[in-house]
Amino acid sequence: MDLIDLYQNTEWAARLDQVLGHSPVDWSARRKDVEETVGPGLARLQRMSAVPRFDLDTVEGEVYEGILERALEAAAEAGAVYTELRLPQESVIYPGFMERFEAAERSVAERFPDFEASAVLSLNLWEPTVKEICDAFGDAAAAGLAGVELVYVPYAAEADWTCGRAVAAAAAQAGLGVTVPAGAFNAANVAAVTRLEGVRRIGHAVGAVADPGVMRLLAESGMTVEVCLTSAVLLGMVERLEAHPLPRFLEAGIDVVLGTDSPMRMGTDIAAEYAKAAALGLSETDLVAISERAKAVRLP
Repeated sequence: MDLIDLYQNTEWAARLDQVLGHSPVDWSARRKDVEETVGPGLARLQRMSAVPRFDLDTVEGEVYEGILERALEAAAEAGAVYTELRLPQESVIYPGFMERFEAAERSVAERFPDFEASAVLSLNLWEPTVKEICDAFGDAAAAGLAGVELVYVPYAAEADWTCGRAVAAAAAQAGLGVTVPAGAFNAANVAAVTRLEGVRRIGHAVGAVADPGVMRLLAESGMTVEVCLTSAVLLGMVERLEAHPLPRFLEAGIDVVLGTDSPMRMGTDIAAEYAKAAALGLSETDLVAISERAKAVRLP
């Protein structure tokens, strides 16, 4: 069975903090602190994202490439044969950013010959540069970008998808795949996202299980849910692993794939995610089917 990670963030700020920070974050200690002192939900997400900021446009290209290589190498070392790495939005400021991604991938493949990766641009819909980035979708796709992730606000309440709908359509027209994280802490936005043209996958969708109508919509739409078990527990989407709706997704006929979300910060890897899925009662046949599904829905 091939281990495939379809939800891996570069963790740009966190990894750069490890390289350039005077006192890099101890992520094991941060995880323990978060679980003990911060309530579940958005507060935990914000605390796990709280790291010193380094402006990407002040970082040398070689450092940027090195960060990508470290993230890809971690995936390969964990046994992944393929990962989709979500690049920070600011990546577009680098002329030839896809060439740097491909160079990082080649470097890792020299040590792990079976390893492959694709790049996905994580796009914040509230940023003023969104239109400019949309205008560059065609060139980015031609350079090898596989897709875009659309991140929006509010994250735990129903959002206005006017901009998101336009961006998703522009990405699809350029030949890019589109994925959107939604429904992490409740059912908000899951139904809306399933209706966006060009969107093939939804990240998390844990909250959908509380609404039978949304569960039916997910199954009938053919949407694939990106399940990240470790982050769901750590961030408080569910109280414990056993409460995760992964088995209920499968019972409802909803297609799923597995991902690590932010493996360094969450303290996981793709092998651990497959093991946790098995601990939820998934059979070897189920896990093979998830792996095959991941191959079928790779972006674009």
